[in-house]
Amino acid sequence: MRSHLTRHVFRQIIYGALYSETLCWFNPRLHRPLPNRTCLPSATVFSRPIFGFARAPARKEKPPNFDPGCREMLELNHAQAKHERPPPRSAMIKAFSAFVMDRHVRQRLSVDDSQIALLLTTLRYLQDIRTAEEEVLGLSIEDMVNALELLKVSKSKEPEELAVHITLAEALYEEVDRLGEMAGEDRVKALNSLIKILALKRRPEEAQKLLEKHWQHDSSVIDPNQWKNVLVGFALVGDQDKMFNTIEMMEARGVPFNSHVHQAVIAYYTKTTKDVEMTKIWYEMGMARGIEPTRRTDLLVLTLCIYNNELAWGEPILRSFLDTKLQKTPNDIKVSWKLILQWAVARGKRFEEVDRLLDLLVQKSQEEGLNVRPDIDMINPLIKYAASQNDAYAAERYLALGLKRGLKPDYKTSLLQFEYRIQSGDLDGAKAAYDELKDKEYEMFDSIAPLDRLLVALCNTKPLRYAAIMELINDLKERNTRLGPDAVSALTLVHLQRGELQELIELINAHAYRFSPKQRSSILNVFVTYCLDRSVLTAKVWDAYNILRRTFPEVDPQTRTQMMSAFFERGRSDMATHVFGHMRHLDIPEMRPTVDTYVLCFEGIGKAADPESLGLVYNMLKLDNIVEPDTKLYNSLMLAHLGCRDPEESLRVWKNIMLSREGPTENSIQIVLRACEVAWHGDKQARDIWSKLGKFRIQITKGIFTTYVGALAGHSLIDECLDLINKAEGEVGYTPDVQL
Repeated sequence: MRSHLTRHVFRQIIYGALYSETLCWFNPRLHRPLPNRTCLPSATVFSRPIFGFARAPARKEKPPNFDPGCREMLELNHAQAKHERPPPRSAMIKAFSAFVMDRHVRQRLSVDDSQIALLLTTLRYLQDIRTAEEEVLGLSIEDMVNALELLKVSKSKEPEELAVHITLAEALYEEVDRLGEMAGEDRVKALNSLIKILALKRRPEEAQKLLEKHWQHDSSVIDPNQWKNVLVGFALVGDQDKMFNTIEMMEARGVPFNSHVHQAVIAYYTKTTKDVEMTKIWYEMGMARGIEPTRRTDLLVLTLCIYNNELAWGEPILRSFLDTKLQKTPNDIKVSWKLILQWAVARGKRFEEVDRLLDLLVQKSQEEGLNVRPDIDMINPLIKYAASQNDAYAAERYLALGLKRGLKPDYKTSLLQFEYRIQSGDLDGAKAAYDELKDKEYEMFDSIAPLDRLLVALCNTKPLRYAAIMELINDLKERNTRLGPDAVSALTLVHLQRGELQELIELINAHAYRFSPKQRSSILNVFVTYCLDRSVLTAKVWDAYNILRRTFPEVDPQTRTQMMSAFFERGRSDMATHVFGHMRHLDIPEMRPTVDTYVLCFEGIGKAADPESLGLVYNMLKLDNIVEPDTKLYNSLMLAHLGCRDPEESLRVWKNIMLSREGPTENSIQIVLRACEVAWHGDKQARDIWSKLGKFRIQITKGIFTTYVGALAGHSLIDECLDLINKAEGEVGYTPDVQL
């Protein structure tokens, strides 16, 4: 038979209460009792489901996906922003080398703007800590030359980012040049890299000066192709006069303006800017100078004519190309067929006419004994042209034409399908084209843009096609494919709406850290818009805010203030106070609260009547060595104490205003009179303030007069209030109204 003690102990355990007995060393009177006899959840209480199986382990958060060396360089950047001790020199040299070698050895030459900024920060740090006796920086010559190679292929177009690229390139060349003869051939390689970087990143004048300087000293160290780069650089900035001057300088120094230089200029105008008029000018200028266009040049010009309806101007070029640039070989015949078919489609020939034209071309080939057969490379340009005209139906018909002739679609065909189906809104068709691309063992895309568009489109569908989205995401994870900022922004909103916080954190850790500040801002804006949406549950907003502050430390004070105000509007002053506290504890002074932020916070706390939050923020203000309280801040503090039903503390704050250099404002007087209305013996304080107003001949506004009457009325001095109201028009010039 169980004892009473055993039964009592088990009952206490079930209720989650503490067990005590008279002779036990534990004294329950020294401890806080539980409020009720209910089972309370505890981290130490083990539980399992009904079938007895253990619960799944908690999902571990994946760390941010940094490239080699980026974590250390980012730590240096943060340390400098916070004025903290930076990492050791050896660690930064190793980080710089690891990043550059990762890109060079694995031939991953693409580099983001944010990564280039980190490289520049690291290089400047190594330069700053170098002593006067040290000649070398610590980086190897190979690392610096390879870093210049990365800058040559970077594709940034923003002026601010280009300035960072050029600053890094100049600093790297300066370090290589400083080594003198020790650098050997790498010094020449670094010089040519710098000239090309300056020319193609919108600094052609600087590139030209550097080129001339070294050409005059020793032309053997300069690659003659640098003149071509300078010429294209002036084309980039649209300076035609400087282009002609460069040609004259080239010819004066024995570098001819030949067909290859001509091709480089034409390639820029046809592929980069697609400027028809400038293409005409420079093509005809080359012909006038006796330059025979290369085969590549004619193909570029003819393609531009096809896509820009310049068939009349391009007709003579097409005839000359077919007659003089091609031979009677199978490959050249296929090139001619491709051009003829594209030209026919651009002229508006119908699908049936194109089909008959292809039959005629095959028949002519057989009559000449060549027996050339069409292939899918002839169909792909037709599909591409139809897609450029936003004609998905025509693109599908040209695809069917190839299938009818037994031409199996290749990788390019599937990629074209994928792109024009996304463009036309056919998401099922785009997904099918993507599945075909997966089956082909190729690199998926030269650009991530098509995948971004598909993901964004899937994320915007109503109802949401979540299964299709996750299938695509899982496949991209297996291929280690990186998403662009548009896709990450769309997926961020999906995860927020579904409450999938762990997936959201993993998404941001995998992609957002390599984006530039401008790209990160698009993701940040998704968070902010979501948090400011009043239709979203407060608990979800709070979760989103916590992820935001952890993963985007660069959130500006204005946005943080908006978030704080939004929580006040939701009636959650405790959350708003936490947002303020997070801002207050930031290490960067520019990111911390200002006087206006304190004012908004105190006003929100006053409306919410939250004395606990008021105490927290007031203590932060006392310890803040940056913010200097002024009258505006003291006014908000009086309102906060007044809202928290502590008028006596408001009167103490009033004394601080009276002792300050700025002194009280009209709002200060009205607030303190409102405090006198409810404070113990506040009528005496109100009369004292009123007498001082008269003594110093301060203008009595209607608001001040009304609050003074209210202060007396709050202490039941009705007769005195009536007397003031009756004399109001004669003494202060205000006619009594309903408010009085």
